[in-house]
Amino acid sequence: MENEENNVSTKNRFTALMLCWFLGLFGVHRLYAGKIGSGFLFLYGTIVSILALIVCQPIGLMCLITMLALVANDFVFIAFGQFKDCYGKLMSSDNLYR
Repeated sequence: MENEENNVSTKNRFTALMLCWFLGLFGVHRLYAGKIGSGFLFLYGTIVSILALIVCQPIGLMCLITMLALVANDFVFIAFGQFKDCYGKLMSSDNLYR
């Protein structure tokens, strides 16, 4: 049982889920988990997708759909408790008052 506690992140899964739902395209849920690099890549990808959408609609739409698919993937992983923080620990805690 002690090994399971060491493998659980201190980050709240519900918070990550809500951040992913509302601000997922901007990578805020990944920044919350400590994944700084991929969080900024999500932000960069979204900005590039919006700019591409302005310049060339078909390419921009494909980029935006790809970003939405990545966010949906993260949402499912967080919802089922399989999302890991930057230390490789599962964000499976739902305790809001730690």
